[in-house]
Amino acid sequence: MKSTGKEQMINNILYLLLVFLVLSCSDKDEAKKEQLDIGIDTQDEIYSIDNLKWIEGFWLDSTAFSFRTPKVSFMEKWKYYPDSISGKGVSIKGNDTTITSALCIREVNGEIKYIARPLGEAMIPFSLIFMADNEVIFENLVNDFPQRIRYVKTSKDSLQVIISGLRPEGERAVTFKMRSVSF
Repeated sequence: MKSTGKEQMINNILYLLLVFLVLSCSDKDEAKKEQLDIGIDTQDEIYSIDNLKWIEGFWLDSTAFSFRTPKVSFMEKWKYYPDSISGKGVSIKGNDTTITSALCIREVNGEIKYIARPLGEAMIPFSLIFMADNEVIFENLVNDFPQRIRYVKTSKDSLQVIISGLRPEGERAVTFKMRSVSF
C-alpha cells in the first residue's frame, strides 16, 4: 500500500521524533556512565547545606609550598550558618597574612554552589556534583583553573582540599593537607 505525500511527511516527522528521543536518552545514559566512571553516585539525593557542617572551622595547610623561602602556607576559615557556609582563604607568607579569597557555599536557584571570589576579581561559581558524609565535589568546567574543587575530611582534625583541572600543559591537581587549628 502506497502512502500519500501527507502520510509520508507525518511518518518522516514521527521517525525524526523517535530518533531524537533515542538520542536524548542515550546522552543521559552516557552522562550517567561518565559520572560512574569518575566515582560519582547518580542516585537522586537531596543535598543540604546542613550536610557540610564538617567544613566549619580553621584549617591550616601543613604541606603545600613549604619549599619556598619564606615559607608559604594557606588557611581556610569557615563559619556555618543555617542558609550558608561563609569562608575566607588566607595566604600566610613569613609573618604576613593576606586574604586571598572570599568563599561561600550556599543554595542558588535550588542548587548548592561553592562561590569563590579571589581578591580583586569577579565571583566564580562551582556547582555541586557529589556529596557524601565526609566528601564534597564542586565543578565549573569553564573556569581556567581549577575546574574542580574537592574537600575530603580524612579524620576529626584533618581535611584535604584538592583543586584540579586542565592547564595548557595538561591535567593538573594540587592537594592541600589541612589540619584543624584553634586560636
